[in-house]
Amino acid sequence: MNTEFEYEIKNGGACVTKILAPGAVCVIPEFLDGREVTELSDRLFSGTGVEEVYLPRFLRRIGRYAFYNCENLRRLHFYNAAVEIGGGLFNGCRKIRELHVHMEKDGRSGLRDFVTEISERLTVYCYFEGETGKETPAARLIFPIYYDEAVENTPARIISSSIHGSGQRYRYCFEDRKIRYDRYDKQFLYEKTEEPLLLAAEIAVCRLMFPYELRTDAEKQYEEFLRINLKEILMGNLGNPEVFRWLVNRFEAEIRPDGSLGRKEMKALAEAASGEKRAELLSLLMELQHRNFGAGKNRFEL
Repeated sequence: MNTEFEYEIKNGGACVTKILAPGAVCVIPEFLDGREVTELSDRLFSGTGVEEVYLPRFLRRIGRYAFYNCENLRRLHFYNAAVEIGGGLFNGCRKIRELHVHMEKDGRSGLRDFVTEISERLTVYCYFEGETGKETPAARLIFPIYYDEAVENTPARIISSSIHGSGQRYRYCFEDRKIRYDRYDKQFLYEKTEEPLLLAAEIAVCRLMFPYELRTDAEKQYEEFLRINLKEILMGNLGNPEVFRWLVNRFEAEIRPDGSLGRKEMKALAEAASGEKRAELLSLLMELQHRNFGAGKNRFEL
């Protein structure tokens, strides 16, 4: 079924005022009757079951509470460096987990305004246009969760507020609407001590897999963290074959009798892969064991 849009003319552009049956995935067109779509009205998606939204390239303003109580919203795609965002944009959007941002050539985007509106843990996929005009993924960033706790001192009737989680610090790693990757990477010093191991590892893996503007010192910090905790991180990624394979390939030098992945660790990983019916990963582990330790006697059943 085709989605229908109602709009009005504002400042020469089209302001979408109503979307009839947006469905689970809604793509807002860049043009309506030949006019650039530049604005979304207040409460446009409010209370709908939309799960994924593609915003138009020429968008300049999103109205207040546009996604209010969109409880199933998980993923948002957007462009532009200068999008005015209305208050309460993502109130009640507790499941949003991904932002896909198409950067301008100079690196500017509206990302800062979006991530500061969302306190949930976010994965941000950054795309840049290459010399051929084709977009490619350049960076993948994790913005951890944070929350504000208000505590009342009852006798004095004084409300004190405190921020929990490292996510707020990560959301201030911007300057002139550009991501400051050096500032972002420096936050890992706190992240790795304040957050659970696997969540911190996810940040390190994303930065190493997509090393856009990754400095040598930051690369070493991420690698060292993963190396020290390699077995636990691999165990935690048995359900993520892409990351698991990347990790064992990146750190194959650690697969040796005195390395992070000695015979004991490799056997434990193989047993875990077998127990979870991960045939592809078990095959990879057995091959690595054979290559680095020689023929073995271990047998595993799926």
